[in-house]
Amino acid sequence: MKHSTKLLITSLISALTMACGGGGGGGGSSTPPTPAVAEVSDNTADIVAERDFSFDIGEKITLSVNYTGSTEGALHLYSKAAYTTENGTVIADPISRVTTVYPTETEVVELEVNGNWTHLYAQWVPMSAKESEQNWSIALNNTNNNYHLDF
Repeated sequence: MKHSTKLLITSLISALTMACGGGGGGGGSSTPPTPAVAEVSDNTADIVAERDFSFDIGEKITLSVNYTGSTEGALHLYSKAAYTTENGTVIADPISRVTTVYPTETEVVELEVNGNWTHLYAQWVPMSAKESEQNWSIALNNTNNNYHLDF
């Protein structure tokens, strides 16, 4: 019985030592490794900008709306197109919505748009089934930045 108890205790101590990591060693260093130093380039130059320089690429545009319908609704304006249908209608990307205009409440809206945009995409969503949804692609190429939409 003593031999089997001794064997059992020895086995348990071995298993416990292996499970707990066995002690000592094992990378206990307190100093972190030194990071590699990037080489610094001396090839620099001063950047000088004109006094009137601006990073602002926004342009103010005016969109007037002549709504001749009788139904309440919303005119959503977008900056990107999602796809073009077979009949050529451009459908706007819903994630790119810029604003919503309610033509029965306002006829003119002033927007600041990114100067890199080539088009503004409009979608009319009526609040009644008497009218259909409509979509337009407005080319942003007027030098006076005034645009008009009749529907």
